[in-house]
Amino acid sequence: MEGDFKKKLIGYRDEINDIDHKLVDLLNERAVIVMKVKKLKQKEDVPLYDARREEELVENIAKYSKGPLYRDNIIQIFESILRNVQILEKDGTL
Repeated sequence: MEGDFKKKLIGYRDEINDIDHKLVDLLNERAVIVMKVKKLKQKEDVPLYDARREEELVENIAKYSKGPLYRDNIIQIFESILRNVQILEKDGTL
């Protein structure tokens, strides 16, 4: 039984690691697109921050989630993503 447990645990952990790597790749891909949006907005002299767009984005993401994470959890995760990208924008990285 213990061998089966360890085998399953290792398998689940491997799956989690694969998902984590995909998440990191997708977050970086998202940041690249944010850089393109920033350059476009700067070129057109449009403010970088759009509160209405952010609210719309968070609401759409929350609706998209089918669980098991709660709606509030999804919102918190995406608000954190947005804040971290804003930090990069202000630092001039993006």
